[in-house]
Amino acid sequence: MSLPVPSQPEGPFMRLAGQRVELVASAFVEPAAVADYYRRNAAHFSRWDPPSPPGFASAAVQAERLQMAAVAFGMGTGFRYWLVEPHAPQRVVGSVHFSNVARGPFQSASLGYSVDQSLEGRGVMAEALARGIEEMFSPRGRLHRIEAGIRPENERSLALIRRMGFTQIGLAPQYLMIDGQWRDHLLWQRVNADWQPPEAQA
Repeated sequence: MSLPVPSQPEGPFMRLAGQRVELVASAFVEPAAVADYYRRNAAHFSRWDPPSPPGFASAAVQAERLQMAAVAFGMGTGFRYWLVEPHAPQRVVGSVHFSNVARGPFQSASLGYSVDQSLEGRGVMAEALARGIEEMFSPRGRLHRIEAGIRPENERSLALIRRMGFTQIGLAPQYLMIDGQWRDHLLWQRVNADWQPPEAQA
């Protein structure tokens, strides 16, 4: 069952239209659809993601996570979007997440993303990231900087992040526990050259 759909809060839009996919906030997707997304991509994601807790790919667990994501979106502390295709809007095929949003003098967030294995190499994630970053750098999102951490051996993701205009800023040794080992990650950032303080945006 879908979460109650709130009115649009101040801040980033909750639905972002693209050519091949739409980015929608957590209030617009079904827990079962998100659970199905994780189940059918479990093996695909296991190489790159931290281990999931028991029951993670269940509708019950995803309902809780969606509720927390909806609260974070409303509070402006995290903006998670799910990717859906226009011809199948009930089926989740990816995710773009701007987390750890810090305001004040930082105005920064961390970027995470994933896409259904069947859509890899088709430009879907490039389109979704371009649309999401555009919104985060808009007067609604107001971010000055977005950071991403990527494993050195993830060549496909490294090519994508370069294509999105990110610059490598360092290496984080033993950054995350993935697939049984602490894995190094390269750190990347993209800075909003057009950022203005809120009073200048009014």
